[in-house]
Amino acid sequence: MRRPVSIFTALCALAAGACARNPDADLWDCQFAVQKDNAGRSATDIAEREQSIAACMSERGYHLDPRNSACTTGSVTPQCYQK
Repeated sequence: MRRPVSIFTALCALAAGACARNPDADLWDCQFAVQKDNAGRSATDIAEREQSIAACMSERGYHLDPRNSACTTGSVTPQCYQK
């Protein structure tokens, strides 16, 4: 005989899933942190910002998808990053 899932168990599972990090959220956090520190518009500032985003994502366990040639260092597309 199968027991029905309690509402408490279902809510806990839903809350745990909602708190899980994903590339979208992590990339947003990285972009925000980097933009606060580097808001310049020169080519040097942009290159530095790209490197900083890549480093931030790397610290969070992501790397660029090598199969996607459109993904470059500092990419701001979440689909370019994998765990």
